[in-house]
Amino acid sequence: MMRILALLLVLAAAPAMAQPYADWRMAAPLLPLDAPSRAMRQAVTIGGEAWGPWQRLCREQTLRPGRPPQRDCLMVTEARREGDGVRLTLRHEPTGLLITAQRGVDGRIGAFEAVRADGTAPPDDARRAALLAAWREQFATLSLERRRIGPNDQFPLPVEGSPRGGICRPDGTATIGGRPVLVARCAVELAGRLRGGESDARVAIFARVAIDVATGVVSAQGYATRIETFAANGRSNGVVITPSRVVLE
Repeated sequence: MMRILALLLVLAAAPAMAQPYADWRMAAPLLPLDAPSRAMRQAVTIGGEAWGPWQRLCREQTLRPGRPPQRDCLMVTEARREGDGVRLTLRHEPTGLLITAQRGVDGRIGAFEAVRADGTAPPDDARRAALLAAWREQFATLSLERRRIGPNDQFPLPVEGSPRGGICRPDGTATIGGRPVLVARCAVELAGRLRGGESDARVAIFARVAIDVATGVVSAQGYATRIETFAANGRSNGVVITPSRVVLE
């Protein structure tokens, strides 16, 4: 899931709009499944491989209600075996930033660092560091460690700003691009004071996710974020609902 605290700062000043959803969770984009999911009748073990065939990691975020989503991508320029895992070289398409990332067969993330074309570390730069941190958090939310998930199990999904993360429940099995995935629904709630302001906010997130069975990588997710802010007297300033999605292509 995206950087929720950063999104709050952008949306807090946006005017509340009438929402065309009987249930705000319907705003979450559908997953790009090859066919409707099937009921899950037995436990599924996810993970065991370090990476799949993906060439691009993209997120589409709606930063302003009523505006088209903004698309931002990392291109996989190299995926090289390293020990029992993989080392990826990623290029941020809008800026050209190069990133090296390690992922093990157990699903754990190792290094996630900016590099030059010759493999050396670039000089310190605050703007680049912020961009790198945002993508590091995004990459971490897509990587689940190897585990066995039963039809009635609950399991966590990392979410920035929430110590517990999202709570997910299996919804069935399906395929994306011919690869088996575990389909689940996740939810998380956050509350607190907006950073740098005096408004309190309540944030609820509902997500549809597809977890690649072979790798434990979340290969697709579509989620809706509901943000309600409150004045100092406790009165609601209104509700903003935004859809977003993250996909591996």
